[in-house]
Amino acid sequence: MSTQSISSHENVLTRSRLGPLRQPWIVETVLEWQRRLRSRRELATLSEMELRDIGYPARAEAEIAKPFWRA
Repeated sequence: MSTQSISSHENVLTRSRLGPLRQPWIVETVLEWQRRLRSRRELATLSEMELRDIGYPARAEAEIAKPFWRA
């Protein structure tokens, strides 16, 4: 086992064995897509009361329905 520690910021997509996926913009794009998926899934779990509390009830359904590649 290697004594090198892997940074918590290192993503599996940055490993050299993946060649072209090492391009920073590709990695950043995939990370952004993951963030959007996570955020929209969390939004979908909120109740109507919680949505009103954060001031987001009218747009929540539209945001949840968006595919991950759309901002």
